[in-house]
Amino acid sequence: MDYQIYFVPTPIGNLEDMTIRSINVLKEVDVIACEDTRESKKLLDYYNINKNLTSYHKFNEQAKSEAIIEDIKNGKTYAVITDQGMPGISDPGHILIKKCQEEDISYTILPGASSIITALVGSGLDNDSFAYYGFIPKKSSDKKAYYEKLVKEDKTSIILDTPHKLKETIEDFKKLFPERRLCLARELSKKFEEYRLEKISEIHPETITLKGEFVLILEGRKVEEKSIATYEDEIKSLLNDGRRTKDIVKIIKEKSGLSKNEIYDYVLDLGKN
Repeated sequence: MDYQIYFVPTPIGNLEDMTIRSINVLKEVDVIACEDTRESKKLLDYYNINKNLTSYHKFNEQAKSEAIIEDIKNGKTYAVITDQGMPGISDPGHILIKKCQEEDISYTILPGASSIITALVGSGLDNDSFAYYGFIPKKSSDKKAYYEKLVKEDKTSIILDTPHKLKETIEDFKKLFPERRLCLARELSKKFEEYRLEKISEIHPETITLKGEFVLILEGRKVEEKSIATYEDEIKSLLNDGRRTKDIVKIIKEKSGLSKNEIYDYVLDLGKN
């Protein structure tokens, strides 16, 4: 084989979305590293691929990457696959690629299915430039920082979300940027594939089918849309004048149209400095 390790994308839904090259590589390597061996077995059985499998997931990625490198040095060839999509993008693979570079191990990335690119193209939103944000953090402080970046982002943003968190996400977005458009892409490449593009203020979460992983494509900040940071100097001036937080929030709210909660938190943060 030409390389010692192959990173092979797998279907994001429809099992037939495998390239001929990907199938041949999986048939030829010595070992296939899988995110979930039980899940991968369904795909491998579909293509009559019977190989040695080893578990390679986010909880053992560091140690297993080192073990794979040692195996490769001893002459084994590997393919890395995840449950769905491209290894290394919100899935295991990135650490192993870095180790391949450090150890001068030859590797290649095979082209194929990717939910984030599929959803971006299908959204119809601007894709001349875009930003990938991954999953929304669970920790409140991390989520706040994540949202602050989205508020200022002028490029189309790609976000991953789960069905049980989607309603909360939509409500958050309504407070942050109600006038932007959002495409909800779900069940990509499957029978009930759906692209739903709407202004955020007009999205009704109760009408959304909460099944399957969602890819959210968020319209970038419009030129006329101002972030809270735009008003930092004015807020500092009002604070220096001894104005009450409540009054400052009201003043900035009338000028900006931003949410009271966002302004309130920002004023409190500036007041601490």
